[in-house]
Amino acid sequence: MSALRLAGVSHVVGRPLLEGIDLELRAGRMTALSGPSGSGKTTLLSIAGGLLEPTTGTATYAGGPMWLGTGDPRPEVAFVLQVYGLVPILSARENVSVALRARGVEPTEADERAEAALARFSIADLGDRQVEELSGGQMQRVALARGLCVGAEVLLADEPTSELDEGNRGLVLVELRREAERGAVVVVATHDPAVVEACDDHVALDEGRLARVDLGDPRRPEQPAEQTAAQPAEEPAAPRTADVDHALFRRPDDPTGPA
Repeated sequence: MSALRLAGVSHVVGRPLLEGIDLELRAGRMTALSGPSGSGKTTLLSIAGGLLEPTTGTATYAGGPMWLGTGDPRPEVAFVLQVYGLVPILSARENVSVALRARGVEPTEADERAEAALARFSIADLGDRQVEELSGGQMQRVALARGLCVGAEVLLADEPTSELDEGNRGLVLVELRREAERGAVVVVATHDPAVVEACDDHVALDEGRLARVDLGDPRRPEQPAEQTAAQPAEEPAAPRTADVDHALFRRPDDPTGPA
């Protein structure tokens, strides 16, 4: 799969929300996107996924533009929205199933795949519950199930763990890692340093500008099967995760504490 590239991207709505963003979001990697509230994280995700047209610059994937002129994302893209974007009068299963049906999956198969997607996040037992009956954390996991079930090549998640406890946050990170391991571009906007530490790459924004780009080392190739006596096999090195500067998470009105 290809990288998602932003070149010279700026976005102005009365004032600059993004300025001069040049960035490559790599396939097969988890990229954390951090920064204080109002730094431009959601705007960057929206441009990267084709929901917003940049004022200047381009966002491209696999040789084609992300902005199609309609505000609808390309078929290769899936979002996990901060506001969930669920239909309150539908059940949890139906909210997931409808995403698959919209991509041409036959209804019976879509329902079965929706059930499996909910099970990935330990909420299969909530499949028949209407979304309006669920807690914030449960709705967040339904939104994740809907975003991940389609097997998109580009997965953009906006604060996907904000309503979750530590155990469920770990479960979500495992599932996001699975998406990256199958070759997807996975970008996670977050305020949580623990989420940043679980990612391979780290991009930090501040007032619409890149404040930091920390790209982890590529994964090592597999060790050859044959080894000579003089050169024993080494243990595989663990993938490098992004380093975290906790100052990047501080609120403007709180210079000492994390957001």
